[in-house]
Amino acid sequence: MQRPKTPGKRLGRRPPWREFLYGGLASCCAEAMTMPLDVVKVRMQIQGQQGMNVAYKGFFQTGFNLLSKEGIFAFWTGTTPAILRQGTYGTLRIGLYVQAKRVLGIEQGSTSANPGRTIVAGVTSGGFSSAVCTPTDLIKVRMQAGYLRGSDTPTYRGVLHAAQSIVAEEGWLGLYRGVGPTTARAAIVAAAELGSYDEIKMFFKRNGAEDGVRLHLLTAALAGFCATAASSPFDVVKSRVMSQPLDEHGRGVRYSGMFDCFQKSIRTEGISFMWRGFSANYLNKGPTVVLFFVLYEAVQTNLDDIFDSYDH
Repeated sequence: MQRPKTPGKRLGRRPPWREFLYGGLASCCAEAMTMPLDVVKVRMQIQGQQGMNVAYKGFFQTGFNLLSKEGIFAFWTGTTPAILRQGTYGTLRIGLYVQAKRVLGIEQGSTSANPGRTIVAGVTSGGFSSAVCTPTDLIKVRMQAGYLRGSDTPTYRGVLHAAQSIVAEEGWLGLYRGVGPTTARAAIVAAAELGSYDEIKMFFKRNGAEDGVRLHLLTAALAGFCATAASSPFDVVKSRVMSQPLDEHGRGVRYSGMFDCFQKSIRTEGISFMWRGFSANYLNKGPTVVLFFVLYEAVQTNLDDIFDSYDH
């Protein structure tokens, strides 16, 4: 059976469960391959807060410091919860995004411009998926931050120990600390990333571009920049709220929530804090987005062929 060049044309007759599966597989693979970049990004974002020195002045300096002080494995701190998060959040986000587009009347394989509806689909799928999967994101950030309660040494031995410790010290609601900024960021990211990818790709196709790897690479790189620019303020606030030390009552020492963190950071650091670690964020987000979409397009085509061969 000859493989079609455009996976999107097959989406109309693809069972919904495949969208969830394909999204989860591509998300997990992209996350694992870019994990060191994510660790560096988080370290850069949480510095500069009240009571913390600015230890890193650039992406590469942060990486060198991590390597010299904590060893090579520090770059994969939080990998397990990161993969767990993508296995849940990534699966839900893509699966729900495709279903939301169908509900909103966006035809699969269409090259018509639908920016308003793709944004709505992205906000809905990203926000809901993130709210449900906040605990895995919280654990990942806590493990990557490398400290808690002011300690400079890792606090958690692993995912289960982290979850047990958080519940014991902060209660079950502690697993949803920072759910506001996390959900807001995810909604913005999904709208900017998924929406811009679809719209930019359709724009190029309307102007004669052939659907293939080169188009996917270019479109994904542009989508990654859009997502990074739109989400950076939320990303910085999320990292700070989730990684802050706690008092004896399980309350944040520095911030009471998203807006408190935003106000205090603006007051002490100025508006530039919203793009602290932007280079690291894009160096993380850009490759992740590119890898995700290239893998997602490839997974769709190849696994559809496999599944369809069994159906026939």
